[in-house]
Amino acid sequence: MDAERRTNADFLEDIKEVIAGGVSSSMRAAAVPVPLVVRRAEGCLIRDVEDRELVDFNMGYGPHLFGYADRDVADAVADQFTKGHMTGLPHELDAEAGSLVAELVPGVEQVRFANSGTEAVTSALRLARATTGRSLVVTFEGHYHGWSETVLRAGKTTLQIQGTRPTDVVAGAPGMIPEALAHTAQLPWNDAEAVEELFARDGDRIAAVILEPVLVNAGVIAPVPGFLQLLRDLTARNGAMLIFDEVITGFRVARGGAQELYGVEPDLTVLSKVMGGGFPVAAFGGRKAAMRMLATNEAHHAGVYAGNHAALRAVVTVLTKIRALSGLYAELEAIGADAEDAVREVFAVERRPVHIARVGTLMGVALLRKPLEKADTLRDLAEAVDFSRHRRFQTLAQREGVYFHPNALEPWFLSTAHTGDVLDKAVGALRRALTGLG
Repeated sequence: MDAERRTNADFLEDIKEVIAGGVSSSMRAAAVPVPLVVRRAEGCLIRDVEDRELVDFNMGYGPHLFGYADRDVADAVADQFTKGHMTGLPHELDAEAGSLVAELVPGVEQVRFANSGTEAVTSALRLARATTGRSLVVTFEGHYHGWSETVLRAGKTTLQIQGTRPTDVVAGAPGMIPEALAHTAQLPWNDAEAVEELFARDGDRIAAVILEPVLVNAGVIAPVPGFLQLLRDLTARNGAMLIFDEVITGFRVARGGAQELYGVEPDLTVLSKVMGGGFPVAAFGGRKAAMRMLATNEAHHAGVYAGNHAALRAVVTVLTKIRALSGLYAELEAIGADAEDAVREVFAVERRPVHIARVGTLMGVALLRKPLEKADTLRDLAEAVDFSRHRRFQTLAQREGVYFHPNALEPWFLSTAHTGDVLDKAVGALRRALTGLG
């Protein structure tokens, strides 16, 4: 068969011969119910191996605030490779990258760099336990903090939700150590009463409370008014550390992340995605007092490639660009509002019940079985979502030239590349997909 005639399915079978399951992250295993193999990506458009162009609302799971193949980042990192991209020694870029993070993020004075959000979360939790001398970590249902042994739990699909309670801590993968989650507690998102009860009972055992300040990984559910401040007050009063997992929200919902947007400063912040413009890099940091045990080498954080020079050149480039563009977040809010209005109209014309939630350029879109007034918790939303029909909608949209994740709880990511003409093209494809849904 000529290479030009080979299909996405053909290429995917080739990949599966040498890549177990065809993907290098289990999170991607269900991302392409209709095979899709990318050859090129630029702006918010991806081109597959069949030479078809698709408008992308997944955007690499969120790092591309300025679109794929951003020339500023590409040129800077390419230049760094000619100067040495990894020595394992301190580099002048360390101060530059760290200073930019500290300047832009309200709760950060010092950072440590890592290679992924999972690594950074793991290190932040270890630092919190070392600092407090306690072991209990509190999380919230539906929040994702990476795949490390002590925080990976079930909770995003309907099968995992059915038959459990929001406080049940269920291991998220086969092969996990049975006791790995023994030192964690889970609460319903936005449930102030549950938080207060846990602190009244176990406040002196809690090392940290970790959360996505906006529940992005499962439906884009914002914190109810006062909830983040309650967490701030309770952790401070009980000697625990408050950790914001801003892997997604950092530099996306505001220049200083969700902590700037909502006016609540955590003890530790975890950052990734937008910060590196698609390059594998993450960070965790806080005020100097919170980072003291790392500063004095009493706590442990390691990684051969952590803070490598190519990654930090990407960080410096992206954050310098963000700092320089005074109107960036007004522009992003306008793009988000236009996209939300356009998608709402498509569903309204087709008379399809839908849940749409948005914070800046993060947008949740989910086909429903029944109308839903509001969703403050994951279960509120999941009980109303028509998962199978949404998945069918995604496959039809993909054939029409639009890609978004087939899981109805996964967010859509927008960028500066999602201009009006691109959005118009996407809306037409979404309308055709809904019409074909029957």
